[in-house]
Amino acid sequence: MTIFLSLLTALFFGTGDFCGGLSAKRATILQVVAGSHAIGLLGVVVAAFLLAEEFSVWAVLLGAAGGVFGGIGVAFLYRRLAVGPMAVVAPITAITSAAVPALWGTLRGDALSALARIGVFVALVAIGLVSSSTDGATSRISPRVIWESLLAGAGFGTFFIFLDATEAVNAPWPVVGARLVTVVGIAAFMIATSRQLVPTAKPAIGLIVLTGVFDTGSNVTFLYATNSGALTIVAVLSSLYPIATVLLARAVLSERMTRIQLTGFATALVATVLIAAG
Repeated sequence: MTIFLSLLTALFFGTGDFCGGLSAKRATILQVVAGSHAIGLLGVVVAAFLLAEEFSVWAVLLGAAGGVFGGIGVAFLYRRLAVGPMAVVAPITAITSAAVPALWGTLRGDALSALARIGVFVALVAIGLVSSSTDGATSRISPRVIWESLLAGAGFGTFFIFLDATEAVNAPWPVVGARLVTVVGIAAFMIATSRQLVPTAKPAIGLIVLTGVFDTGSNVTFLYATNSGALTIVAVLSSLYPIATVLLARAVLSERMTRIQLTGFATALVATVLIAAG
């Protein structure tokens, strides 16, 4: 179940990332983040009342604290993706978001078999391969690109650690706390700076709704995955999300897939099998 939920998280996260990228072309980044998180907040509140066995203020507070780091991660990610080069930003962010909680889980004593450890390493390699792109190959890579991409990944990774610290009986209330913090924070900033909250283009609104559904869905499935298995494995498998993004870009936007990306898909399958066998 842990592996299934982790891969489902990757699918949701990658799909949300793709929809978010499309919506950012028709609306501002703040509108996309605020709108998608608001939609996600509505959905996860309903899910919390229906699914949670117990309500815990502490679980909501842990989620809210993690939401601060997750919000920072989103801000840096969109900032870097807007400037580029994406071929560098995407793999650094994905690998860091996997490495931070994986290292934390290892330090806390997550017991992994030899096969599972090899699978984790292979999965990290797969993330880099799948995230590669032909664009931006000639772009100048500044130190700022590197450290802001690292901060984006660290923000997501820290958010995952906070989710893992909550109890299974409280899921998905921690995600409610996370979404509440980002929605209130971004909305307050936009109002204070007289920015328009809702985009005018109707296609953007639909894409923002889809972004919110898939992005928040990925947080919920990640939470349930960590409650059923080791954080190290969940973090790495969930970070295979670029596979979904690349496949959607191929299907919807007719973007070509490189041999390196195809190799990454095969490598990801090998990693999944190794972790499952371990």
